[in-house]
Amino acid sequence: MQWSDVTQCDDGMESNCKFPGPFGLTAFSRITNAIMRAYGVRRDMCEVACLAAINSALRGKVSVRVNADWVEPANAFIVLCAESGAGKSPVNAFFKAPLLNFQKNWNDTHKVRLCLERSRQTQLRKRVAALERKIAKLEDQAQIEKCVQEMAELREKAPCMPSGHELEIFVDECTNASLIECMRQQGGRLAVMEGEASLFRHIVNAKPMSPIVDTLLKAFSGERIQSRKSGEDSIVIEHPVLALNVMVQPPVIVQLGRNKDIVGRGLLGRILFGVIEPPVAGEDVGGTVPEEVKVEYSGIIQAILERVETSNEQIVLELDTDALRLWDLWRDKIERVTCLQDEYAPVWGEWRGKAARHLLHIAVFLHMFECPEGRDRINANVMQFAVQLADTFHEHYEEILRLIYPERGEKIANKVLGSSMRRKLRRFQSRDLQRMFGVHRQEANAAIDWLWRKGAIIELPMSVGQRCGRPSSPAYGIVDCVWDGLVAECHGGRRGRMGGLR
Repeated sequence: MQWSDVTQCDDGMESNCKFPGPFGLTAFSRITNAIMRAYGVRRDMCEVACLAAINSALRGKVSVRVNADWVEPANAFIVLCAESGAGKSPVNAFFKAPLLNFQKNWNDTHKVRLCLERSRQTQLRKRVAALERKIAKLEDQAQIEKCVQEMAELREKAPCMPSGHELEIFVDECTNASLIECMRQQGGRLAVMEGEASLFRHIVNAKPMSPIVDTLLKAFSGERIQSRKSGEDSIVIEHPVLALNVMVQPPVIVQLGRNKDIVGRGLLGRILFGVIEPPVAGEDVGGTVPEEVKVEYSGIIQAILERVETSNEQIVLELDTDALRLWDLWRDKIERVTCLQDEYAPVWGEWRGKAARHLLHIAVFLHMFECPEGRDRINANVMQFAVQLADTFHEHYEEILRLIYPERGEKIANKVLGSSMRRKLRRFQSRDLQRMFGVHRQEANAAIDWLWRKGAIIELPMSVGQRCGRPSSPAYGIVDCVWDGLVAECHGGRRGRMGGLR
């Protein structure tokens, strides 16, 4: 998709927004392409990381109005799945850096004001404590009632007073209680943006009815959180938002899918998954990001954060008529899609039910990135770009479903045994199974793992004269007698369950 630097707004005036047009690339595409080339990583990874940075900058402060009764806060849970060595950490660090710089500069600039606000909060707490001590000594009922009334007024006033806490955009490793406390200190708005699992581990290992899962479910869409500990005042967060953005390795996703206490609670349907293949062997890495790209990206994030943090009210965007039409068409298309595998259907239904909201969130992210200080109307070109990204996330979600259901590897192994592959290939690799059977790499590897454990294949030595770079994928050869026995067992009427993966 190509973008122009200048377009005509609804009132005929020129705007600095970079809406799609016949000239140039979008800022989003231009920046992500530059990072892809500099770090030698996949474009998808850079696009997901850039969306994560925008999501972290907004933290639900921007909404989009769909109709008179529906104003949708733009927030996302973004989980990028990539193996070690795919370049997650440097990409995440690049896109996160301007947010950390803004946080530091903001706190330095507002140091005096924050100090005064903390002082007022301290004085208020001291006054409440003094009244409590005074009440304990009083005997006159009228005076007691007067003190009680003053305490009530002070406690009612406290939540409305600025807290004096420094701006903390991000939170990392924390329990449910500390997460809620951090959200309270930051006015209910927090983000996670890590190149590792971090807070996501608490989700993966959650026990039945774990409170942190309930907190995350509410913080996805801003539902009221009320927490109370024995002997302490309750914490109430009216509009909590947690912009969750993490990068994990495939085994973490597999572990998540095996946690039966998570599957079925609606969490998987709230996540935008990105599945990233590792770079091709020999690709250039360690390049330098052009200075003009760093400046442009930092300037955009700075403008977004300035607008978000200085706004006292929710920023509400509108959809123009054509954008709304495109959104309706995509929503109808997704709702008609059925799950091809019965075992995926319940989890797929969770995501499909949230798909229309996901598209709105992506459209808001792209609009704010291309036009952080411009008009509050999302046009059809932005929505069209958002649809392309939403389609990609839809495809990746199907890959995630295959990844978290390990029995798929067994089924693929059965297909391999019943195919003509043995006559066509005596030496094969994982990518051969991917091409022949149209499966994801993790599924192909699971099938190879099962065949290897049964003794039907052996690993062959590397070819002589292999080029430098990343190691090539292992090659396998077929053990004829064992292969024939498995074919007879699996396809000769005596087939039982093929067993689990090692």
